[in-house]
Amino acid sequence: MPKAKAKLKTLLIKLQQEKKYRATTSQTLHPYKKPKPSSNVRKQIKPPPYHPDDNILLVGEGNFSFARTLAESILYTGHNIIATSYDTKEILIKKYDDAQSNINIFIECGGQVLYQVDATKLENCKELKNKRFDKIVFNFPHTGLGIKDQDRNILANQLLIHSFLKSSLNFLTSRKIYSDNKDGEIHITMKTGLPYDHWNIRKLIKSIENLGIKETFDFNPNLYPGYEHRRTLGFKEGVSKKGNEEILEKNPRTFVIVMKEVLLDEEIKRNDDANDEDDDSFVMKSKKVIKGKKKKNNTV
Repeated sequence: MPKAKAKLKTLLIKLQQEKKYRATTSQTLHPYKKPKPSSNVRKQIKPPPYHPDDNILLVGEGNFSFARTLAESILYTGHNIIATSYDTKEILIKKYDDAQSNINIFIECGGQVLYQVDATKLENCKELKNKRFDKIVFNFPHTGLGIKDQDRNILANQLLIHSFLKSSLNFLTSRKIYSDNKDGEIHITMKTGLPYDHWNIRKLIKSIENLGIKETFDFNPNLYPGYEHRRTLGFKEGVSKKGNEEILEKNPRTFVIVMKEVLLDEEIKRNDDANDEDDDSFVMKSKKVIKGKKKKNNTV
């Protein structure tokens, strides 16, 4: 009986949090509508692409401020979020002095934290066995090896991203393969400019047979109140930049990556919709022609 009460309490909390999410986002960011072309209209900012129903895996978390913000301020729940770090808990706390407080709040929101998870070998993590996710998120991937030779540095980071993408494939939800409710997405957010443009992430994605780019958009850290970017090596007073100055200078972008079959299905749907519009247009023109002929006959 106590277990049943505990489950009921958890369910009620989740329902309340989702209600709060819907009420807040409907007043601020959602729904996202593409603005009409106009020289006087500013480009509308795309809202965070996450929903309380999404099963989310965060990899490569640094100070866990993104995990905390996502659960506390965006979704108002962390019950469907697993946030992972490559480091041990001890090393993480030494590298980021604000990590423990962020982790505590994230867990209070219902989130799960895993340490020593290699994003390039997710299949080796027993806690992730038999799990699939609607969103797998890797923000600002970087080896943090401090390689001074630029070519070797680029190659090391390309290998990191390529291996992460290949490892993530088996953890994506799929309506066609597994009869899941959604088709999973991989989100990689990166800085732009040099040397990051030399990583050639588009080519890396296309090199993996089953993956393709669904869309890209600007990453705006201001949409995630409380999020503060940290380098892989940690935060060093007087050396590291506070807040999000470092990433804002580099105009970061998010790449949304999906299985190619999803892109194919969407293309087929777009073509079908276009054909429907053409058919409707043809019917309307035909009606006008017929109406015009009848009018002409009546006047003769």
